[in-house]
Amino acid sequence: MNRQFADDLGTDLARGHVLEWAELYALDAISTDERRGIDAFLADADPAVSATFSERVRTCLETVAIAYAGDQEDPPADLFARIVSQLPGTAGTADPTPAQTGPAAGRAAGGAPVGTDDGDELARRRTAKASMSSRAARWVVAASAAAVLAVGGVTIAQNLQQSTLQEQVLQASDVRTAQLTLAAGGTADLAVSGEEDAAVVTLSGVPAPAPGYVYQMWRIPADGTDPESVGTMTGDDVAGTKVTELEDISGFSAIAITVEPDGGSATPTLPIVAQIPLGA
Repeated sequence: MNRQFADDLGTDLARGHVLEWAELYALDAISTDERRGIDAFLADADPAVSATFSERVRTCLETVAIAYAGDQEDPPADLFARIVSQLPGTAGTADPTPAQTGPAAGRAAGGAPVGTDDGDELARRRTAKASMSSRAARWVVAASAAAVLAVGGVTIAQNLQQSTLQEQVLQASDVRTAQLTLAAGGTADLAVSGEEDAAVVTLSGVPAPAPGYVYQMWRIPADGTDPESVGTMTGDDVAGTKVTELEDISGFSAIAITVEPDGGSATPTLPIVAQIPLGA
């Protein structure tokens, strides 16, 4: 995983880390109060954050369904135990010797009566196991989900191990978002973070360019030097929603979009269809 969970949901939400809870939400590995808290947070969150959260939940549920859709081989008997043994915060929580029954039930291993030091130690170990922290429990749930899906031949390891650049930008403490209406039609949603030195541009409802033409996106340097091409977009590319992730944005003042002949151009052709300020 890319990071540990906080001690409670409220702390994570205060930091904007709601996306980290998507798989737990999908697997119903949270309490009713936590689910309500996440729903309330998403209701007031940036639409892009809510959409990303929903997509992660949907992907997780679909992957689980696929994993169980066909005949599956049984996993190794000790797979879960091996995963749990490698999790942080679980050292020393292995199952104690099962409780004895019958005449010897009132005595601990080795013949010592329960209530002696040996009995107290056994009780402490059982208490420690029963009160495993919520942080460790969440590691167990997430790791178990990854193990189940890996056995099924499909895995959500990418979701559990690392965040995409889009998620990192949306969760950054300094993220700024804006929505602009494009002259060609449609909208552009911008999320930019100096902390991540990255931006995400999401185009929605943009009409296809004329036959023989493409849209081309450019980074505009703040020092006035020549624009740098980010890439071209065909009508198929902009159909529906098109997300573009931009790294290393420091030193650039804006993103511009122009209409160019098929294959793109070395320099922008005026007029500019849209110019999206980055705030550099």
